[in-house]
Amino acid sequence: MNRFIVIYQALNFGSKAVDRFSNLPGNLKGLILERLPLYDAARTAVLSKIWGNIWTMLPWLVFDHVFFLRMVSGKDEQAQVSNVSRTISNILLLHNGPVSKFHLYVPRSFPLQKCLDADLWIKRISNSGIKILELINRTPYPYPMPSYMFSCLELTHLTLDNCILNPPRRFGGFSNLIEVTLSRVKITADVLFGTRLERMRLDCCTGIKHLGCQFNSQYNLIRKLHISTSEEIDWQWFKNTEKLHYLGLVLAGSSNSRKNINDLDNLLGNMPDIYGLYLDNFFLTFLEPDAPLSNRLTTTLVNLKTLQLSCAGGCNWVFIQRVFCLIRSSPKLKNLHIWPVRINTIIRTYPLVHGTDSMAASRVEQNLLSPDFVNMILDQLETVHLQVVIGSRCELHFIKLLLASSPSLRWIKISKSFPIHDLKDEFEILRKVARFPRASATAELIWP
Repeated sequence: MNRFIVIYQALNFGSKAVDRFSNLPGNLKGLILERLPLYDAARTAVLSKIWGNIWTMLPWLVFDHVFFLRMVSGKDEQAQVSNVSRTISNILLLHNGPVSKFHLYVPRSFPLQKCLDADLWIKRISNSGIKILELINRTPYPYPMPSYMFSCLELTHLTLDNCILNPPRRFGGFSNLIEVTLSRVKITADVLFGTRLERMRLDCCTGIKHLGCQFNSQYNLIRKLHISTSEEIDWQWFKNTEKLHYLGLVLAGSSNSRKNINDLDNLLGNMPDIYGLYLDNFFLTFLEPDAPLSNRLTTTLVNLKTLQLSCAGGCNWVFIQRVFCLIRSSPKLKNLHIWPVRINTIIRTYPLVHGTDSMAASRVEQNLLSPDFVNMILDQLETVHLQVVIGSRCELHFIKLLLASSPSLRWIKISKSFPIHDLKDEFEILRKVARFPRASATAELIWP
């Protein structure tokens, strides 16, 4: 039942029953309305005079997919624009208190480019003490953020999807901004988000070369950084990343990002406090492919606890070698997660347990007999999740090595990178893995 109707019925208009809601303290009424969709919260004004102005002081204005579904369902394009524009504009006009959060989700079918009031909405909230601004634009057309956005000086969290950022020439940054999440955003000029920024995520963005001043040693306080599918990374940024706690770099298919980096040691050496690392196998190519499995990085990742790797070429000999290089350079590693990536490529079908990768597997087997590997201890590793398992001998050796070397292991979860249609093959993989010796007597094998 609609929550608005529930409240309406609870008021028992037209009866002698006691009004159980209208005499509640104002703060409790506000908490009730915060749990309603904004459209329903505004409609409570018709319930009674006592409720009339409560919704106008709600600090969070959320125009989500449910709101748009109500506004545009069954209407033509012109009516959609008119209905949405009128409703949002009226809500902002009637709103009395500060707006700490403004969330706008624009569905793919809505003609945002024809909605002339959108810029005025941003102007209105820029003067309302806005702290959290989220604009999710699913339409095919990027939305140019108006200059009013750069006047939101109290902003602490900014999330933009499919927008264009054109900062004013003299913009000096947001004084309170601590988190930025940009997806499919085009940046057209140099911009400093602020000197207090701690977390930044960039997905499929262009023009991020204009963020150079953000990484200047004087301003760079970033502790969490994730960049995916960008062709414009300036590797000089990472000379000033001493405060990073988490780094995610996923550059599969981004050829320009391969320039000017040739040493993973140097890249990670500037991050002494890093405890979470997410890399795709592009970065693993900077580890010497013919080096012994026992190789470590020159840099010891003394605080790294979680390592996530995406693999675009199958879990083969070279990949295993490079993974162990990272693992053995991380003495406090607790969590390992490896999964396939399918960006601009199709992972080919590899042979199963009985396949043809015997040459690569034999190289692993030779190293397994070395004293360095017999005595290898990964005493901190607790959880392993492998999502690339196809049953190759290399993969099975990798799993065997992890099980035999991890006395603190709590569980290892194995997922197939694509369906194995022959149940006999799947059973054979499971049978072999289940028989591998385990250094941890309590290690659980999870096979979905």
